[in-house]
Amino acid sequence: MLARVRRWLDRALQVLSIGLLLGLAALVIAAVAFRKAGASIIWYDELASVLLAWLTFFGAALAVLRHAHLGFPGLVFRLPLALRLPCFALAKLIVLGFWGTVLFAGAKALDLMVGDALVTIPWLPMQWVQGVLPLAAALIIVAELLDLPESLARLRRGVDDETQEIREAVAEGLARSGEVRSGLGRDPR
Repeated sequence: MLARVRRWLDRALQVLSIGLLLGLAALVIAAVAFRKAGASIIWYDELASVLLAWLTFFGAALAVLRHAHLGFPGLVFRLPLALRLPCFALAKLIVLGFWGTVLFAGAKALDLMVGDALVTIPWLPMQWVQGVLPLAAALIIVAELLDLPESLARLRRGVDDETQEIREAVAEGLARSGEVRSGLGRDPR
């Protein structure tokens, strides 16, 4: 069940992030073309900033879901198991507390923006623009919670993602070098 939810959320965040990236790229290209033609788009800068912020936050949620965000897992994984679990729990609580605060404060801030709109796009409400903060915070919290069982399993095994990736890359490289050697018909050892 969790795996299905995780796959669905991953796919949704991929589609959203790619859509935002393509939209931002199309907007920038159009703005350059219009500026070159001498007819600058007055609302380009504001909308481009909004799209970039949305892309950043939704991309961050996708990175958390894929466990591809910045971190220092080697610090915790080098500890003995008895210390590893409490440090891991503390780190998760800090992360969840931070994003919980962003969610709460972002939702409260939306109440203050009632009636406000973008300057150059007056039909676009600020609540809609800034709604990315609590929405992305909620998605990041969900991603953290969905990753929790897998993270705990890695923690108990004592192998962090980076170490696992290095081991897999070395094994793949050794397998390929063996294929190359066998393809030459001789083993140089």
